[in-house]
Amino acid sequence: MAESRSKGVLRVKTRAPKTTYLFLSLMSTFVVATSTPAAVFQRKSPFDGTWIANISKSKRHPNHLFKSAALTFTVSDGIVTLSYRGVNMSGAEEKGITTFHPDGKEHPLEGLPGGLEVSRWLTPRILKTVATKDGKVIGQSTFEVSGDGKTLTANLSGTDASGAKFEQVIVCDRE
Repeated sequence: MAESRSKGVLRVKTRAPKTTYLFLSLMSTFVVATSTPAAVFQRKSPFDGTWIANISKSKRHPNHLFKSAALTFTVSDGIVTLSYRGVNMSGAEEKGITTFHPDGKEHPLEGLPGGLEVSRWLTPRILKTVATKDGKVIGQSTFEVSGDGKTLTANLSGTDASGAKFEQVIVCDRE
């Protein structure tokens, strides 16, 4: 602390302790961090985006020889939305939306009375779902994004609308 007199006024100069500077530095960092939009801090899911089925790399079931397919995943607020579109083996266009709740709990399947979906993340790059109807498994799927983020592999099995069992592996490339 230093003292000086000027025109009868006592002036005292003090230095703030280092802890004060550290505290002010941390507080200013906090203010900047909390005023930045939350979206900046949210990591985008490796699933987000559109995936195009690569027919030549896929192993399709004979009853499911679709001509083209595109899957669009959106992961937001703990919900996975899968929009799909494509051309089936008869040449008719198909499209739809499915919602997954990867929390490991049962959720009703829209459009299927008695149908339930249970989904969970095995890792940030692997989503597993199981669909049941009246207590019986009617479908299972595992979606996996490759380490480089360029390929999505969907392992699908279940019972189709005709009652036939199927298994297939659909390999998709990121659009």
